[in-house]
Amino acid sequence: MLIKSLKYKNFRQFKGENKIDFSCDKDNNVTIILGNNTFGKTTLLQMFNWCLYNKVMFRRQDNPDMLLNLDVAMNMYNGDLDQVMVEIVLQHQNTEYTITRKQAYKKIEGKVTGLMPMLTMSAKNLSTGGTNPVEKDDSRKEIINKIMPQELSGYFLFDTERVQNVAERKDLSEAVKGLLGLNAMGNARKHLGKVESKTTVIGGFYNDLGTHLGTEKEQRYIKEVQRAEEEITKYEEIKNNTEDEMKKYQQIKEELEDKIRSLADATKLQKEKEQLEQRRILNDNELESECDAYVKLFSDRFVFFMAQPLYKKAKEVLEDADIEDKGIRDITADSIKEIIKNGRCICGTKVENGNEAYIHLMEQLKYVPPESIGTTVANFKKEINLFNRQNRDDGFYMSLQSKIKRMIDITERINEANDRVEQIEKEIAGKEDAGKYQFRLNETKNKLKDLAEKRDNCISTISKNKEQRDHAKKIINISVARNEKNKEINRYMAYAEAIKEWFDDYYISEEMQIREKLENKVNEIFSRMYSGTRVLKIDDKYRTTLYTKAEGSDELVTSGESEGLIRVKNFAFIAGLVDLAKEQKIQIGDKEMKGESYPLILDAPFSNADEIHIKNIARELPGVAEQVIMFVMEKDWRYAKEVIEGKVAKSYVLEKHSDTYSEIIKEDTKCQITE
Repeated sequence: MLIKSLKYKNFRQFKGENKIDFSCDKDNNVTIILGNNTFGKTTLLQMFNWCLYNKVMFRRQDNPDMLLNLDVAMNMYNGDLDQVMVEIVLQHQNTEYTITRKQAYKKIEGKVTGLMPMLTMSAKNLSTGGTNPVEKDDSRKEIINKIMPQELSGYFLFDTERVQNVAERKDLSEAVKGLLGLNAMGNARKHLGKVESKTTVIGGFYNDLGTHLGTEKEQRYIKEVQRAEEEITKYEEIKNNTEDEMKKYQQIKEELEDKIRSLADATKLQKEKEQLEQRRILNDNELESECDAYVKLFSDRFVFFMAQPLYKKAKEVLEDADIEDKGIRDITADSIKEIIKNGRCICGTKVENGNEAYIHLMEQLKYVPPESIGTTVANFKKEINLFNRQNRDDGFYMSLQSKIKRMIDITERINEANDRVEQIEKEIAGKEDAGKYQFRLNETKNKLKDLAEKRDNCISTISKNKEQRDHAKKIINISVARNEKNKEINRYMAYAEAIKEWFDDYYISEEMQIREKLENKVNEIFSRMYSGTRVLKIDDKYRTTLYTKAEGSDELVTSGESEGLIRVKNFAFIAGLVDLAKEQKIQIGDKEMKGESYPLILDAPFSNADEIHIKNIARELPGVAEQVIMFVMEKDWRYAKEVIEGKVAKSYVLEKHSDTYSEIIKEDTKCQITE
């Protein structure tokens, strides 16, 4: 299939009518349309989707229901009509089809509303030159889906920026099987069916058995077989889906384990850092406690400790001084005066002015403080002796020294820990923490355990229903043997089941071979696009997974995927599909038909790819499809141009005049369209 041209009118930001001719040259098979973001590249891709399938994939905020150019809509008056039109001319086998979809818009009470889209088609026989319209709408849709099935459109009309990973699409399996010619056989298998479905061949035969079995018991066993088959089918589907989910989580588990292993050193360092930080907290607390004890010891004993040398010196001076001390110890002037006032000594002697006792007491006043230095000195000596007895050194200084040394040791440990933590932080800078991956791994393991239990329950339920079905079938067969009509039906059903079994075996074998071919083809292309040792594996759901060899062994382990690598993988997969489709021979009856060639229409094919991979992809694309149409950003084209320019026959540039008006300008017409 080749797309010859695209004509459009007033479609979104493309105002007015214009036409793009695409290269159909076998050697120079590339058409390039250059334009930056918001210039209209994605809109061009959506023109194909809308014209062929009446479907667009604009974002909700972009008002996908409004296809008419906004400038045109704004200039409409009430009652005015205008229209959007897209026309695709394509060649399929020996016929040229012109497919046109139009949609009228009418302004009613200030609002522009779209009317029902209309699809028309004409077919031109390239051998005779005759052109005929395709009248019936169903026929037009059937032809389009025959040429390019809608379920496959996402692979050949490919929006790179909107599709994260092509191999994760839900419709992938059936779409690929359709592309590679397995649908006809798959439909035959479905048509033959199983006993639980009355609409299938086998199910219809089985239902006919029941109409010729007369007893209620026999009818009950017929229903029991059908019920059991329904349960078996139901739980086999659940089991298969569960096993698919287990494969997905098993892959996640392996990836997480690989990630954790790769971060083992970082994890070890992180653990050491955490231990150091814990010890640092303990050391900080210990240092604080030692400081508190030092301050308390210092504050309690420091004054007396520092006064000891002064007291000692004063005592020595006083011992050497000739000072007569006639005072009575602990007697003060106030005490003597109080005795004189009372008129009697504490010994009972009468004290009167002029008597001997009075004279003696008056004399004693001269020797008590402050009158007597001797008494003061005596009291001071007494205080020194008392102080020395109460505040002996008792290792105070040594205690202080010990605590200071302890604080210094703790501080050094803290500083060493801080230095090591700083060093570790530098070593693991830029590395991820394995802790979060371990948490996810534990969750994944729990999920796998739950899924395994679910699968085992399904297996048990299937086995139980098979026993019940087989038991019911034995009883039915006994009854069938007594009825000639049922013998005949049973014989037909046996033929149908044998054919179904053959189809099943052949289909499985053929599908495995095709999948193996596809995997080899994809890896062949991937190896040319990607400079590395990674390989792709395709599972039974046609999902692709990247693997790499474990260090020092031949064991394959799952590999991480950057955005750029996903792009390369996507294109390798699509290119492999396209390449295999045109090589694949499809058997229909006794005729062997060559596979179909499809064009590749790509929006932003090099998005998020680096310079090397842009060149690798660009170099590969012209060889895998007979026609390549690319909407490319100018920044990416700088690199792609070096390797693909020789294959470009037609090129255009998108020019943006405003947010509501973009225009396509033809740059090169050196290659004419070939019929």
